[in-house]
Amino acid sequence: MEFINKATQIGIGSINYDISWLLDTLCYCAVNCYALISGYVGVKSKFKLQNIIKLWFQVLFYSVVLNIIIWVTIPNVPINKGLLIQMLMPISFERYWYFSAYFILFAFMPFLNLLLNKLDKSMATKLLITLILVCSFGETFIFRAKTFLSLQSGYSAPWLIILYLIGGYIKLYGWKFWKHDRTVYFSMAILSFAVFLLLGGEQSHGRVLINYPAPTMLFMGIALLNIFSKLSLNSRIIQGVKLFAPIDVWSIFDIYSSLCSGVFI
Repeated sequence: MEFINKATQIGIGSINYDISWLLDTLCYCAVNCYALISGYVGVKSKFKLQNIIKLWFQVLFYSVVLNIIIWVTIPNVPINKGLLIQMLMPISFERYWYFSAYFILFAFMPFLNLLLNKLDKSMATKLLITLILVCSFGETFIFRAKTFLSLQSGYSAPWLIILYLIGGYIKLYGWKFWKHDRTVYFSMAILSFAVFLLLGGEQSHGRVLINYPAPTMLFMGIALLNIFSKLSLNSRIIQGVKLFAPIDVWSIFDIYSSLCSGVFI
């Protein structure tokens, strides 16, 4: 996000600003897509408590290692008891918001799966439409007080739960609301970016559609899920994906951002 922050300082109208935010718009749905995949994969998976325990240790490892790197490489970074406690308790202090939200989602997965598998297709479709209308369109265009649904612009467990349900529905019944996923993805991205510029960019209200619960970002995430779920990969590519899948890319970004800005993470 460092290049976005610098481009924002330059201001709207510059080529750096426009290109930076266009790229951000194209990628912004990635978190939505990741949570949708959790539902797509998890709705038919067996609940295993050891999975969240293993993930917790991975996050703890990154939390400790990243802070040690920063303490070693950046001078004058404060070290105190409070920061050490936060480092060792990443969930409690929401050091990594997605993992804290995912931890809550994980606890509800058996019940969410039971709900999705017990509902017939008609009721599941009604639930899907209600979630999209209320929690995506409603959050974006109607409930301007962002505490109303407590979705916190998508940085929350409730939003991940909603995405999990949508992803699970797609796995069970498919997605019949459109046929051309690539067209939807790029048209929603262009619409989001156009509105962003028309409403004055980051400094104004331009991010109304560049927001996790926004319909454009939700539909872009669904389109990506559909695209990748239909891919046919050969065995060599699959082995490569399995090799790099365990790498925590977001932690690499955290290291980069911290080293550039000198901010303790």
